[in-house]
Amino acid sequence: MNRFSISIPTATRATCDLLIIGGGVIGAATAFYATRAGLHTIVVEKRATLGELTTSASLAAFRAQFSERVNVALMQESITMFENFRELTGADIGLHQPGYLFVTTAPDGYAQTRARAELQRACGLDDVELLTGKETRARFPYIAAEITGATFRQRDGWLSAHELTYGYARASAAQFFVSTQVTDLLRAGDAVIGARTTRGEIHAARTLLCAGPFSGALAQLAGIALPLENVRRQQLTLGKHALIPRAAPMVVDADTGAHWRPEGQGAVFGWARPEPPSAPLDDVPTDWDFPAHVLAGVARVTPFWNVVIETLKRADLGLVAGQYTEAPDLNPLIGATPLEGLWLNTAYGGHGVMMSPAGARLCVDLLTGKLAAAANPFRATRFADGSYQPGEKMVL
Repeated sequence: MNRFSISIPTATRATCDLLIIGGGVIGAATAFYATRAGLHTIVVEKRATLGELTTSASLAAFRAQFSERVNVALMQESITMFENFRELTGADIGLHQPGYLFVTTAPDGYAQTRARAELQRACGLDDVELLTGKETRARFPYIAAEITGATFRQRDGWLSAHELTYGYARASAAQFFVSTQVTDLLRAGDAVIGARTTRGEIHAARTLLCAGPFSGALAQLAGIALPLENVRRQQLTLGKHALIPRAAPMVVDADTGAHWRPEGQGAVFGWARPEPPSAPLDDVPTDWDFPAHVLAGVARVTPFWNVVIETLKRADLGLVAGQYTEAPDLNPLIGATPLEGLWLNTAYGGHGVMMSPAGARLCVDLLTGKLAAAANPFRATRFADGSYQPGEKMVL
């Protein structure tokens, strides 16, 4: 029987198999898989609703066009889950699959994109397409004449992060306690046995940190220093404009990282511009210089934006910001910590929405012993034992 519930407890002293700290998309996804595996699961979220912090600031896009085999496999599994999400959960996540188009203006751009496509195919991504500049413009006529090469994959796309998060939650048998903040981790000797919250104590066989930018600070409560950095990322939205091609894919300038996609009659934009690391923030400030930068950035490869820019007013635009949480190799931390009872599913570096199904499934397989720790490429101990490799610095 589905025992899913969201509540604000006046007081609680609860016991469970798995306590998940963080009610964003990763916490909700992990609760979905954990309860399917038979684990009595409680999720605590300090905000009043699920997915309100980092998840709500996401572009909510997904792609399999990575260049590391483990990430390609993770995304192939995740995209298949998205395509079957309604059947599995009953929720409509607003799935759109117009594809991802990576373009370049480099003089040797076709050679670069060919090498990237060959690498992706070697990683098992056999449906990525390689395009010349001419082929790209024939298929996407709004692309700049200077484009020399591109890769495209049709099954990439985007969805509703809100519906995804609540879809996981409603299809789970977990209890979700909102407006409930963790103030300390409970210890018994060298083991973590739960958490003290603003609503009372929750005892758990295992405690899992899914708290995004706050994961490092929570781990510090148990004396564990995670090698994580938080960086600000901003998202611009444009409500409506007649010149926006509504059937366009996600268009990514592979040379700079500026990217955009349609959203209804408007569009959303992003650009991972250099930012210094920052402390975890509940309210991430925006910078109103960003819209001019990102619009000029996307206009470089899709020049119709130059015409749109001439007519824009500030009232046409919306701006939000969140934080990416990144490990040194830019891959997530999933699995046990050296401290008994304390586990991680965090640090997705901006890929939490897209990797949530496979990442959560992997985490639960580790929790239940279905997968051995040594077979986990995202184990937190990889930095201490030197087994990690520098990750691919993706443009988004």
